[in-house]
Amino acid sequence: MKFKWAESLKIKISFIFSMLIAIAFSLNWMVASETIRGEKVADLEKVLKHVLIESAGEYIHTPLTPKTDLAFLYSIPHTEMVLKESEASHLQFVITKTPYFTQQKQIAVAHLLSNGYYLNAISDSEKVNASVHKYAQKLLIRYLFSLLIILLISIFLLDYYMKPLSVLAQKTREWSSKEPFDFSLDNPGTEIAELSKAFSTLIHRLEVFRSKEAELFKEAAHELKTPLALMRSRLDVYQNNAKYEKHKFTEDLGNDLQRLTAELKNVLFLEGSDFVEESVVDVVQTVKKLETKMGILIQRKQLVLKLPRESFSIVASEKLLSKVLSALLENAITYAKENTTVEIGSDSIMKKIWIDNTVGAEKYLFSSKIGEKILKRLSREIGFEYTITQDATSFQIELIFNS
Repeated sequence: MKFKWAESLKIKISFIFSMLIAIAFSLNWMVASETIRGEKVADLEKVLKHVLIESAGEYIHTPLTPKTDLAFLYSIPHTEMVLKESEASHLQFVITKTPYFTQQKQIAVAHLLSNGYYLNAISDSEKVNASVHKYAQKLLIRYLFSLLIILLISIFLLDYYMKPLSVLAQKTREWSSKEPFDFSLDNPGTEIAELSKAFSTLIHRLEVFRSKEAELFKEAAHELKTPLALMRSRLDVYQNNAKYEKHKFTEDLGNDLQRLTAELKNVLFLEGSDFVEESVVDVVQTVKKLETKMGILIQRKQLVLKLPRESFSIVASEKLLSKVLSALLENAITYAKENTTVEIGSDSIMKKIWIDNTVGAEKYLFSSKIGEKILKRLSREIGFEYTITQDATSFQIELIFNS
């Protein structure tokens, strides 16, 4: 994969992971340094305690006081040998009435003598600090080396496990609608497999939508050219035929425009439909929600809207179902004769709903060829079968749902 390192996700993940490891190493390094210091101080205290006990038992034969010269203690062979191998620095022996109070950067131990005085051995921490610093540096170098190895290993592993993403991106770039889409990956992680599946689902939806769109415009072009051709012909006839009366021409042209308007309405209806995820939808409740939207139209035509009593649910796209029922109900109200009843009935056992209205003067929305094709397509999309029954006075459309 080609990456701009500053924008690379794997570099960012590796950097964050390394920062967390570095923080853990830093805390561990500080704890380790303090632990080493504590052990060094404890070892030096043991050495100094041993020197005091050996000196008091073997080389001190007279009572010691704060005024006693303790220079002889520095030249005892055993003391010199023990202190040479230790980390004592600038050693002092002091006699006090109470144990010596340790100052900053000092390490001291006390031994109670038989006369009640304390013999104290005092060392500074110079050698201890130097020793701790040496070990801390070695430990820090090892930690940095380990951190570098961890960083390289994490980049390698992330590159290996994120490789399916680059394969998915490559397949997406190279895919064309002329080829079957295949975004399956070999042994990807769960998250990447879900992403691949989502891509496949998205491409499938887009392909279905494109095929429907192409079919729709093909049908629209075929159906719309007829009224346009008729209007062109009427204009030619009107211009070349003096017997073609003006009122007849305007009446025919008005009918052609009405037909063209109806076809365009059908096309725009499907163009605005929503192909979304399915859910459980209460059909009758959806119809009742539409009643409020149709209130003004119902009052204008002085209609009575009779709603169903039985309710049932189906699994479908709620938006698309609402759009279809809204179109059917709106057209039943729009094209119904004034002062009549528009009845909506339902059968919960058969999962069936129907709309009855008395026919007015205008044509129904799905009465044209393209309207019929649109209704047929929507029936497949939502999952219902429909029948249309009409005569000179009434119109009924019945929907029977499959789910």
